[in-house]
Amino acid sequence: MPARELLSASVSERRMAPQRLLELYERMWRIRVVEERIKDEYASRRIRGPVHLSIGQEAIAVGVLSPCRQADVCLSTHRNHAHYLAKGGGLTGMVHELYGLPSGSCKGYGGSMHLFDRQANVLLSSAVVAGSVPIAAGIAFALKRDGTDGVCISFVGDGGTDEGVFYETLNLAALLKLPVFFVVENNGVSTLTPLAKRQAVPDVVSKAERFGVQGMRVDGNDVVEVAAASQQILECIRRSGEPLLLEAVTYRLCAHVGPAVYTSGIGADEELLTHLEQEPLKAFKARIRSDYPELIEACAKREQAVSEEVHQVFEEAKRRFDEEAVRVGLPPPPPPPDPRRV
Repeated sequence: MPARELLSASVSERRMAPQRLLELYERMWRIRVVEERIKDEYASRRIRGPVHLSIGQEAIAVGVLSPCRQADVCLSTHRNHAHYLAKGGGLTGMVHELYGLPSGSCKGYGGSMHLFDRQANVLLSSAVVAGSVPIAAGIAFALKRDGTDGVCISFVGDGGTDEGVFYETLNLAALLKLPVFFVVENNGVSTLTPLAKRQAVPDVVSKAERFGVQGMRVDGNDVVEVAAASQQILECIRRSGEPLLLEAVTYRLCAHVGPAVYTSGIGADEELLTHLEQEPLKAFKARIRSDYPELIEACAKREQAVSEEVHQVFEEAKRRFDEEAVRVGLPPPPPPPDPRRV
């Protein structure tokens, strides 16, 4: 059956059990706590490479990847922390990698932009904009050749859709009917440049359709909507064998790179304040409080447990970093970066 027909049902009709909502909230909270801790620790200069935070975009990673199977492959971007954690990547391996430790997920060589976890099938995070997209086609070709119903999930930002290789891969995936799930995280800006100033036709879904890849557009701040869409798309890909695309519209609450807040000079302060009220964690918790008030206590308990776990992992990483620094004679860290830079 063609993918167009399989995508005809409305994702809004899907409902989730209370326990499922609690699981989604916990995953989003974990990502937020980790990202906030990275932001706080960055000034110490123990984390010496650039970091691209996903604060405000957690609902996309959790919503897209929660319906996935462990065997499905995830390829990510330079802004990969949320994808890595949502797919089940190890927290200790990630944090130790950021600190450049031998116990990191890439033995300390990759840093923030190159997280990897073979067990979770997070096989690539690429610092090259749209660099992982063509590789997704190759992995999907292998999955199809081997006769599996596995799917390769390829994340890309709206900035990545400026690149020619994105459209070349859409064409190849449609031509060969490859099981690729293209996920476009559209936060409306590439570094400092708004989408409307970069592309004459900013609607990613309509452009993908010109290459034979059907898709849908969702509110990227609504984790339930994203998860329902992802589940439907994954089912469609497994049944039809054709690539599909999801465009999730969101807003980045942090600077392009580093711990600074995304505000004056990039987006207006009023715009930021509006999005702070609509950000996914706050909106999702309000929804739980309204629909399932009995879950609020459970949310608080999970928040505390996750926060304690994250704190312990970071403290251990800092201790190991300081020991390694003394052992190898690492020079003192450079001065903190200018917080006004992005």
